[in-house]
Amino acid sequence: MNRSQPINLINGKMYCQWPIFISECYDSQYFIVTYYVNLVTATIFTLLAGGILIMRLIVHRELNLFSNGIIAPLEGFLGFSMLGGIARIICSATFIIDILPTYYIYREMISDAQWITAQLSVITYLAGVFRTLPRMAFFQPSYSDNQSPSTTMTMCVPTLYLIRVLYWTISITLIIIASGSAILAGYFRMEENRFLLNVFTSTRLVAYGISSIILLIGYGIYGRLLVNLTMQSFELVHGQGGIVEECQETHVTEIIRDGDGREERNIHKIYVLARGGERNEVESRNLRFKYHMRKMKIFNHSALMTFAFWSLTSFVLAFWHDQIWSTIFLSKIQAFIANISTNLIIITVLIATLLSELVHHKGQNSLDITRVTNSNQLSTFTHSIEEA
Repeated sequence: MNRSQPINLINGKMYCQWPIFISECYDSQYFIVTYYVNLVTATIFTLLAGGILIMRLIVHRELNLFSNGIIAPLEGFLGFSMLGGIARIICSATFIIDILPTYYIYREMISDAQWITAQLSVITYLAGVFRTLPRMAFFQPSYSDNQSPSTTMTMCVPTLYLIRVLYWTISITLIIIASGSAILAGYFRMEENRFLLNVFTSTRLVAYGISSIILLIGYGIYGRLLVNLTMQSFELVHGQGGIVEECQETHVTEIIRDGDGREERNIHKIYVLARGGERNEVESRNLRFKYHMRKMKIFNHSALMTFAFWSLTSFVLAFWHDQIWSTIFLSKIQAFIANISTNLIIITVLIATLLSELVHHKGQNSLDITRVTNSNQLSTFTHSIEEA
């Protein structure tokens, strides 16, 4: 069985169907270079994701990776991102070296694995967003005298049970449909059955399109809500006089002499940070919060941009994939976005996560000199934003 069999031809020509093969086809050099870059960037974000995950497991030894029937959101995102990076590395090496050139079941599965893991990573994080939102509602400001409840927007937040059911239902359904369609598409390509090949290719892409729309709605509404609630909650806790400095008190005596030689002594109380702290801890808390919010915003904006694009592209490809692959310009753009742009977005999110973790860990090593009048309030707030 050779590569130029009729099933791989589009309008009688051998175009690069880059999710399956990039050799012995038109402009193959461009797609080979694209997959080389994909290999390098995937290696970078795989190491980043793995490093951050190991760091969190070492620092947070008490961390429960499986709580309320759902994988921990940040750890799940990092774990699936690492698996996705490994799948991208294997896929890139397979296509560049052209391993098993006509064993299309393997090629379809390894190509599909990188997209399944990407979707599972953000689905897991979104489940964490839903799980965090009910705790954040405690910190919302009460209605003012001139503001009625009717002017506010009511937001429906699923219960923990519903979150767990939806999480596993969507994840398992996506895995079964996408993986099953990939295996069958590869099988029917080998059997040279174009009709069934197109059916199962379209089925997989439609499944990804629906999943992308669900994620777009989830991050567009609830992801943005969590960002806003987190900011408001911090301002409330920080602005109500609840955060004070716990310092060692000492005194300084100021002696003033007037023109007649009389002395006046003024005693001033000053506060010195315990353990020789070099930075005001309130400022340190603000810094940790700033990096945490930066991570949340970057993650949310990246998810919105990525899934807005793929929700549209998946449906277009589902029904017109041959037309896209046979239009070299469109095929090149899609390959660039799917491989290089997506990897760069993941790297950006992981760098923001790493900076947030480093700043938070550095702050934890210093003396915690902040407290709130209601200690449960701060602990709930801190636990909530660390999960997101």
